[in-house]
Amino acid sequence: MSTDKAQNNGVKTISVVMILVLVAKLSGLARDMVMFSLLGTESAEAAAFNFASLLPRQFLDAAFAAAISAGFIPIFNSYLENKGKEAAFRLASNFVIFVMLVSVAVAGLGAIVAPLISSVYFGGDPAVTINLGAELLRITIFTMFFTSTAFALTGLLQSLGGFYIPSIMSLVSNAVILAYLLLFFNNGGVVGLAVVFLIGSVLQVAIFWHPLRKHGFKLKPRLNFKDEGLRQILRLSPMVMVSSWLFPINIVVNTGIAANLNPAYSVELNAANVIFMVSTGMFILSVTNVMFPKLSREAARDGDKAEFRETLSGSVSAILFFLMPMTVGLWVLRTPIIRLAYERQEFSHYATQRASYALGILALGIIGYGLISILNRAFYADKDGKTPMIVTVIALVINAVTALAFVNTMGIGGPALASTISISFAGFAMYMVAVRKFGILNKSVAINFGKMLLATITMLVGLMLAERALGQLHDILVISVMFVLGILIYMIVATVLRIKEATMAKTAILSRLGRGGPRNE
Repeated sequence: MSTDKAQNNGVKTISVVMILVLVAKLSGLARDMVMFSLLGTESAEAAAFNFASLLPRQFLDAAFAAAISAGFIPIFNSYLENKGKEAAFRLASNFVIFVMLVSVAVAGLGAIVAPLISSVYFGGDPAVTINLGAELLRITIFTMFFTSTAFALTGLLQSLGGFYIPSIMSLVSNAVILAYLLLFFNNGGVVGLAVVFLIGSVLQVAIFWHPLRKHGFKLKPRLNFKDEGLRQILRLSPMVMVSSWLFPINIVVNTGIAANLNPAYSVELNAANVIFMVSTGMFILSVTNVMFPKLSREAARDGDKAEFRETLSGSVSAILFFLMPMTVGLWVLRTPIIRLAYERQEFSHYATQRASYALGILALGIIGYGLISILNRAFYADKDGKTPMIVTVIALVINAVTALAFVNTMGIGGPALASTISISFAGFAMYMVAVRKFGILNKSVAINFGKMLLATITMLVGLMLAERALGQLHDILVISVMFVLGILIYMIVATVLRIKEATMAKTAILSRLGRGGPRNE
């Protein structure tokens, strides 16, 4: 395949994945909006379910399960590249069985100690909240088993070139949860909601079996600890797991610290985190999920690493090109976005103000989060889990210390600022190490970054002037106008400055619209 056609196919894949991820993220936002309208922000049910869903979803699912995929992909692609598909499939089957056994054991242990975890999390809160939190956690904790399995299958399918099914994984579970909230919540209540969360995770696994069977993969129920590939994964995965904990642990720690100051803060901070993840996730996940298997294959090849270096440098530039204006847009529109998404009878005007305050601070960490996402995977592809792990441990300490230091003076903004400082430190540190190790920084890259910064500043000025002009218009209109205006300003300035990513984005859009640019056959 020619280079141009390969790049065009890559742009097409990332574009489709981005749309699917966006739809999935919006379904999660809709799920949370309906939950907030039913549970409120200050009830015992709201606090208990927020805890019971937050711990498995943000910590066990996002950290443990994502680490499974990240630890598996480099070794599996090395097998594909050097030993062939049959050997790679044997490794994959062995690994999936291992994941199933470990995750069900950990989930079972979590269910046993759920009362202890709930009492530590809620501290001096009423016993009814602690007891309900433990009851719900005993149900939701088992989503870990199915989500871990789904992420193991995600790494396998993505390595085989299948990116669309993994992108709709959360959409499947969110659809089931939304259906329950809208139709059956009055009868089943919050306990039924926890059960439906578990059912949604079962469906996440189910959607993988047909596409994997088409590739010829069959799960064989036996475990071989002598498999060298499994041993390589097990050596890499613990370090990958620790470095995947940064954002999830920050969320758990910071919401706990915020809740001790004011129970409503935990729900409001979670709302800000959801908007942050929806805004950044659609692009970051799209790029990293598509590029990670490619980086792993290039790293597995002997000889010159020029292709690996070029792919990584291009991925970093692409992420910066999109996330710099996204930072500005989310910061400027923080209040209307929170108000539109959450403000209802149970989520008050004051809750909106506090959540938007936190979101504005979190938005400043977007670039750091993007750098962490792509650079961690670059180190994993190079079978180096130690560097991301060390940086993550330092960043976690920074977050905990600064959150405790700022919460009394800044309220909900203290934990948000701690998260931003922690993530920004980790992103910058990882970039500096990557520059030294992979040589991804040169004069043209620096000049390109300067141009992106100028385009972003111009966009910020334009949006701030527009914000004054729009006045008290409806939030939907304000967000729509500012969104379109921001894209136009940024793209016009980027085109004038001849930023290469702007040309690529324009070509991709014209190609998708059928009005020019290269087409896929």
